[in-house]
Amino acid sequence: MLQKTQPKVCQLCGQSQRRSLPQNSRLHKLFQLMAEGLKGKDGLYHPHQWWKVMAKDQWLGYNEYAAPDGRTIYALKSTADLSVEDLNNFMNEVERYCAVRGVYLQD
Repeated sequence: MLQKTQPKVCQLCGQSQRRSLPQNSRLHKLFQLMAEGLKGKDGLYHPHQWWKVMAKDQWLGYNEYAAPDGRTIYALKSTADLSVEDLNNFMNEVERYCAVRGVYLQD
C-alpha cells in the first residue's frame, strides 16, 4: 500500500493542494487503455471503472468506519482526496502494472 505523505498547502489560504485535473485526466486515459487492451485474471476484458476499483484496492486501500451497531464498514479510498504527490505515486504503480503487460500511455 502507498505511504500517505503530508499534503502541500497553499501559501495564500493554507488549504491542502489536491490532485490536478490534468493528472486525473491522464489517470482515466490509462484506465481506458487498460479496458481496451488488458484482460483480468479471469481472462475477460473489463470496463475502465472495474480497472479503477481494482487499482484502488491494490494500491490505495480502504477507509474504515465504525457503524452504530459496532460493525466496521470499509470503503475504498478516493483519488479525489489525494495530494498531487500521492496521485503521482498511485499513477506510477498503475503505469508500472500496465508496462509489464505491454500497455503504455503516450505522452
